[in-house]
Amino acid sequence: MKNPIRAFFVASLAVGILAAAQAQPWDGQIVHYGSMREAIGKQQHEGRVRLGEVTRQAHFYGVGALEGLTGEVTVLDGQVIATEVDSQGQLKPIQGTRPATLLVGSYVGEWAEQTVESRVNPGAMDDFLRQAARQSGIDAPLFPFCVEGELRDVRLHVIHGACPMHARIHKVELGKEVLPFEADLESVRGTLVGVYADTAFHAHLVFTDPTSGATVTGHVERAGIEAGAELRLPAR
Repeated sequence: MKNPIRAFFVASLAVGILAAAQAQPWDGQIVHYGSMREAIGKQQHEGRVRLGEVTRQAHFYGVGALEGLTGEVTVLDGQVIATEVDSQGQLKPIQGTRPATLLVGSYVGEWAEQTVESRVNPGAMDDFLRQAARQSGIDAPLFPFCVEGELRDVRLHVIHGACPMHARIHKVELGKEVLPFEADLESVRGTLVGVYADTAFHAHLVFTDPTSGATVTGHVERAGIEAGAELRLPAR
C-alpha cells in the first residue's frame, strides 16, 4: 500500500516545480517578425509566422497584423484575439487563426503590478511608461507592458487591407474596399497590450464591442489611462 503522505508530498513537489518553471522572470528578449517598412511601406504583407508557433510556449504577449493586412491580432497570455472588418464596416472576431505578417511581443511568466495613482493623458503616455519602467528596475530600451482598467481618450483602428496612419502621413485617400474601422472612445474598459520601443509605445486594446458584445481588438493610435487602472511590467 502506498504511503499517502509521501504521495501527497511528491505530488505537491511536482506542482511546485511546474509552477516555478512556468513563472520565470522576464529574460529581456523581444520576439519580432516583419516590420512596418516591409508590410506597409513596401506592401510585402505575406504571412511570416503562424500564431500557433509562438503560443506553443506559455505566457506569450504580443501585438501584430494579419497577412494581407486583413485584420489586427493580439495575444494575451497565449490567447489569440483576432479581429477584422466586415462588409458593413463593423468589427468581426476571427474564428481560427491566420498567419501574421507583423508580430512583436515577449514571453512574460511573471508580472509586477502597480496601481496608476492619477490620470495619464495621451500625450504623457510615453514618458509615463518609461519612468515607470525605470522605477521598476527595467533599463532595456524595449519592454512589454499591459494596462488593465479604464482608458481615456482612445483612438483606435482595425486595418482592412491598408494602414490608415500610413495613408494620413502620405496624404493618400483610401478606396472603399480597404477602408478600416476607426473609432474615438472617450472612455473604454479593457486590456492594453503592448511593447515600448525606445521612445514610443506600440499597443493594442482588447475590449468588448458595445455593438455585438464580442471580445475584439484594435490598434491603438492614442490612449490615456484613468486613475485606478493596473499597470503591469515584467518582474525582474
